[in-house]
Amino acid sequence: MRTILTLIASLLVVGAATAQDFNLRSGQEVRVRLLTAVSSSKNLQATPTAIVDSNITDSEGNILISRGTNVELLVDAQHRKGLGKAGFIKLDCLKTTAVDGQPIYLMGGVAASGKDREGLAIGLGVGGGIVVFPVGFFCLCIKGEDAYIPSNTILSNIVIDDNYRVRVSGAN
Repeated sequence: MRTILTLIASLLVVGAATAQDFNLRSGQEVRVRLLTAVSSSKNLQATPTAIVDSNITDSEGNILISRGTNVELLVDAQHRKGLGKAGFIKLDCLKTTAVDGQPIYLMGGVAASGKDREGLAIGLGVGGGIVVFPVGFFCLCIKGEDAYIPSNTILSNIVIDDNYRVRVSGAN
């Protein structure tokens, strides 16, 4: 019984010692710059690119994630529709790469939506349909606007998802 307790105690001490060894902590902010414009339009469906906007350093000034490192994005775009429904875009930052090559997972993103024209489409469609039957019902086909996020947008609400130990060249 004493051996088991000694083993558990030693594992707890080793775990506590290595838990303090992280130099990149969960919740640390990462500024991300969007390099390409993103739109919910079907014509502009290009894969957006983003980079880390400024160096991420530890307390000693060592660079852990270099400025200009690519950031992998997940894009959810919904095209505008009839009945005045607007387009919608949601960009989530998934991961980037540390200077030692390990993936660093991220949390956060940005969302945008176009102008909704639902009231206009339904009002004109129903009103026009009654007055100028059946031509007025074509107003129900009015679409909302597409969502748009311009290039060079800074995403400042991105944080590191977990704790990491990044090996820095020149450090032990």
